[in-house]
Amino acid sequence: MALEELNVILAALRKKLVYIAIVVGIGTFGSFPFMSIVLNRIKTDLKPEGVEIIVIHPVEAILLELKMALIIGVLLALPLIAYYVYGAMKERFKMVGMRDTKKSFIVFVAISAVIMFLLGTSYSYFIMLPILLKFLHMLAIHAGAVSHWSLELWVHFAIMMTVVFGLVFELPIVLPLLVRSGMVEYRTLLEYRKHAVVIVFIVAAIITPPDVISQLMIGVPMLIFYEISLLVVRITSKKAL
Repeated sequence: MALEELNVILAALRKKLVYIAIVVGIGTFGSFPFMSIVLNRIKTDLKPEGVEIIVIHPVEAILLELKMALIIGVLLALPLIAYYVYGAMKERFKMVGMRDTKKSFIVFVAISAVIMFLLGTSYSYFIMLPILLKFLHMLAIHAGAVSHWSLELWVHFAIMMTVVFGLVFELPIVLPLLVRSGMVEYRTLLEYRKHAVVIVFIVAAIITPPDVISQLMIGVPMLIFYEISLLVVRITSKKAL
């Protein structure tokens, strides 16, 4: 049923692509004039002392600002996408016993998702990234090197890590909803727990520099939130019993 449900969701989103594109466009072009301010803020917050930020090609800075604005546009469109996905799956939810789901519950889930995303991005931006970037800079110093970081690669890394943790913090909300809707079974999540550990550290190895400390700083919180998600599923979902 998962493939069938995925096709339903994709079909619903295709019909609404124009509206999604409009929101993304408004968010992108509306935020673009402020991206230079955001870049300076990132530099103030995250650049370790002694690191020089360089631009490799003439249009690097403006292209980076455009990419950042596009990310903001996509993030602003996510609530609309979630609304369309819910509309496409509403009948499915009714079939699995969620017929009496109240609007207050939906609002609660939506607000919780926003809060968890903000908590995840805050953890990454204010706690993990300053420590990680300083650690990487110190490694370069001990190796006798001078740190000259590309503006685009450095900011791209920081944004990627921040968004990833925003999404990771959504797991305690997303997995219980998937189990409650019948799209995923609790037993399946338990059976593939070991696989999840392997996948988490593969992802951590891909998105971080090749050192154990960085991978642990990424992988361990992911695993913690996966276990928290399983606990939430067990408490809230009848299918977990």
